[in-house]
Amino acid sequence: MATIFDTLRDNSGSVLSLLIGLNLILGGFLVRLTLSVGKSQARMRKLLSGAQGADLESVLVEHGQKREELQLQVKSLETRVETLERKLQRSKRHVGLVRYDAFEDIGGLQSFAMAVYDDNGDGAVLSSIIGRAEGRVYGKPLMAGKSDRNLTNEEQQAIELAVNAQSKTK
Repeated sequence: MATIFDTLRDNSGSVLSLLIGLNLILGGFLVRLTLSVGKSQARMRKLLSGAQGADLESVLVEHGQKREELQLQVKSLETRVETLERKLQRSKRHVGLVRYDAFEDIGGLQSFAMAVYDDNGDGAVLSSIIGRAEGRVYGKPLMAGKSDRNLTNEEQQAIELAVNAQSKTK
């Protein structure tokens, strides 16, 4: 231990110069770190205060509240869409219409057969037959695209037209 102290005493000028150099290097690092921290703090202040002076916390809280409101609205809309889809399946939206002359002496395609049904094929076939002296309207039920009543050629054509129109809309 005594030899270490003797060596330091004999080379005290060199040791002092080395320590001063080391202090200068460390001081340079300290200045550089201080400047870097100052720049980081300036960026942080800029980030934490918005254009209208709102801080980041209040902006995030407001964003979270709006997000919750939007999620509730989306859930409400999803429920409404599901309800509408169920109603749409039961709506009579598939239509086929055939116009024809029921009698040779009456022109103008005044008679018609019209098929109207939903996605399940439930609905009706309506026929209107126009003659010189009178007109008649007939209705026949459809269940799953079929009727328990006999259908005329025109009524069957109307059902086929509605089926073809349905396949184009899917």
